[in-house]
Amino acid sequence: MTLRRPADDSVTRVVELLGDRWTILVIAEAFFGVRRFSDFARNIGITSRNLLTSRLRMLIDAGIFARTDEGGGRVDYHLTAAGRELYPIIIAMMAWGDRHLTEPGGPPIVLEHRACGHPITPLMVCDHCRAELDPREVEPRPGPGFHPMPGTEAAS
Repeated sequence: MTLRRPADDSVTRVVELLGDRWTILVIAEAFFGVRRFSDFARNIGITSRNLLTSRLRMLIDAGIFARTDEGGGRVDYHLTAAGRELYPIIIAMMAWGDRHLTEPGGPPIVLEHRACGHPITPLMVCDHCRAELDPREVEPRPGPGFHPMPGTEAAS
């Protein structure tokens, strides 16, 4: 059975919110500890203050970042709980890039689990049986919020 995704599904909404280069890079930098406007700008190579300001404002409005005035003109940007939930997405992108786009010398950044000190390789598992997920073994089904597009059926 093939499920036809509705035009307003969750993937579409996430792409509309996060789907440009600068937004994703700002979020990734936040996971690597960046908090200051100037550090975001320097680390991601964005030269337009207006562009970075608009991305940060959009992320704040979306509830992904919070802005904190630290006094003395210092402003910090922090991931909210909703923002921290983006970690698996950013790390999955990093892992895919490490496997398919890395130079011969290896990945530029490795992730180490603080608790045990070992490098990690992210993997997605079923939250029920803990088996590693293979997309060929996952079946999309209509969820409670599914609304088929007019003139189509849920399955074809």
